[in-house]
Amino acid sequence: MFKARLLFLSLTLVWTIVCRSDPASFSSTVLGPDSPSSITLTEQCPACPVISPRLPVAEITPQPDSAVNRTRNILKIVRATSFPELSNVEIGVRTFRSSSNYFRTRFSISRYLTFRKMRLYIEVNPRVFELGVPEEGVPAIIAHELEHVLYLSKRNRVELLSLARLASANYAARFERGADLRAIARGYGPGLILYRQWLYKNVDARTLKEKQKDYFSPDEIEAIQSIIQKQPHTLDYWLRHVPLSMEGIKKQGSVLTQLERI
Repeated sequence: MFKARLLFLSLTLVWTIVCRSDPASFSSTVLGPDSPSSITLTEQCPACPVISPRLPVAEITPQPDSAVNRTRNILKIVRATSFPELSNVEIGVRTFRSSSNYFRTRFSISRYLTFRKMRLYIEVNPRVFELGVPEEGVPAIIAHELEHVLYLSKRNRVELLSLARLASANYAARFERGADLRAIARGYGPGLILYRQWLYKNVDARTLKEKQKDYFSPDEIEAIQSIIQKQPHTLDYWLRHVPLSMEGIKKQGSVLTQLERI
């Protein structure tokens, strides 16, 4: 009976994921026998110093191999450098096609529904390399995706049912911006700025508006970095109360500054 109820709730979750129209968060692709479902999540974790990670530049220099191999190589470096908690988590890399999205995190719906071991994937759109994505931007956006992988890897099937809440636009924005914050905390702010600057030039007007709503813009990332350099504890507060606009960033930063002086 429990499994039957869980299966019903799981199907509800799948329907929510498939029917969501926001391309920044989910895919509407028909699910195959072992198709992974797109997901965009974040992980509440303690803030850490904002220090740019020292990645082996020579290892991530573009090479004439496939998008999967290049992404897998960068993923390996970012995980080893910045995500020791994912050292034992198996993460697949595969491609997808889109005119507006370039990286996404997914898990296998069929395995979720049949109670088999979950498979986690980071998917890459080969066009991201064809369109000249900045070299420093790729590790940063992969760090963002690994925050989603971290979230998924720590939750069981029942807990994953909460993903249905991502059908709410505001909730989805908090999740995505939360992933940005954690990537910034790990030192990937400068790379995210470069990636978003490139991204804004390679999506249409409608998608651009959605991206700006769901993710931090380059200006917002710069403001966040400036504030947490002066007030590191601000990051802890933002991880619990994710700002959704530049106004929110400045207002919260100002309030915390005043409280600190009291």
